[in-house]
Amino acid sequence: MLDAVKPDIAVIATRYDRNGIISLECLRRGINCFTEKTIAHDFETLGELQKAAEQNHAKIFGMHCMRYEPHFYAAHQVVVSGIIGEPRLFFGQKSYCFGNSRPEFYKNRQYYGGIILWVAVHAIDLSFWNVGDWKNVSAVQSSTANHDYGDCESHCSIMIDFGAGTIGSINTDFLLPGKFGSHGDDQMRIAGDNGVIWVRDGKAFSATHTTPVTELQAEAPGDIFSDICHEINGTGKCLISMEDTFQVSRLALTARMAADSGKTIVL
Repeated sequence: MLDAVKPDIAVIATRYDRNGIISLECLRRGINCFTEKTIAHDFETLGELQKAAEQNHAKIFGMHCMRYEPHFYAAHQVVVSGIIGEPRLFFGQKSYCFGNSRPEFYKNRQYYGGIILWVAVHAIDLSFWNVGDWKNVSAVQSSTANHDYGDCESHCSIMIDFGAGTIGSINTDFLLPGKFGSHGDDQMRIAGDNGVIWVRDGKAFSATHTTPVTELQAEAPGDIFSDICHEINGTGKCLISMEDTFQVSRLALTARMAADSGKTIVL
C-alpha cells in the first residue's frame, strides 16, 4: 500500500507496539510520519527510526498534543520569558479514567508498552519542554488497581533530577473516577527563583514575589497537524520538533527502565 499510494505523510495510531514498526517502514520509503507516542517501545527501534529519518530525509513527529493546549502553551510562554526565574521544581500530572472499554491488548506489556510510555509521556514531554533534559531518574509503578487487566499498571510516580539543583516529579494514574466530569485531570506546576506558574482544570495562573496571582490569557497557538505540514514544506515550525520527539521518547523509555529495575538511571 505504501509503495502504491506514496503518501506525503502517514498518520500512525495502531496497537501501540506496532506504531514504531509501521513508522520505520514509512521512513525507509521517505514518507513523513505523525505517530502516536511513545513512537517506539524499545531503544533499538528508536535508533532505527532516527537512522531511517536521517538517511531518507524524512521527518517523524510524535503526537505530543498537550503543547498545543492553550493553558499549557500560555504557561510555557511565561516560563521561557523568565518571569518566574530559573525553574527549580517541576510537578506534572496525567490522570485518566480506566473505564470499561480499554482494549484487551492493555493486559499484555509487550503490546501495551506500559503506563509510562502511554500516559506519563505527556507529562514527561511537558517537563522536557519547560525545564530541559534530565540528569537521572527513578520511578515506581503498580498494577494493584488495574481492574484485573493483567500487566497494565494502574499508577506510577517518577522522580527527576534535572541537575544544578532543579528537581521534579510526575504522577500518572488510571484512577480517575468515571463521574469526574472530564476525560483527564491534567496538571502542571513549576516553581522558579522568582515565582510560580500552575495549570489545573483548563486554566493557567502565575504569581511572582512582586506581582499577585494572575490568570494567564490562554489562546491556542495553532494546530499541530497543520504546523507539521508547514515544517515539512519549509514554511513554518511545529511546537514539537523531530529532535524533541526522539529525546522525549528516550526519556520515557529510560523512566520505564527505572521503574522496571527499581534503580536510579543516569542519563
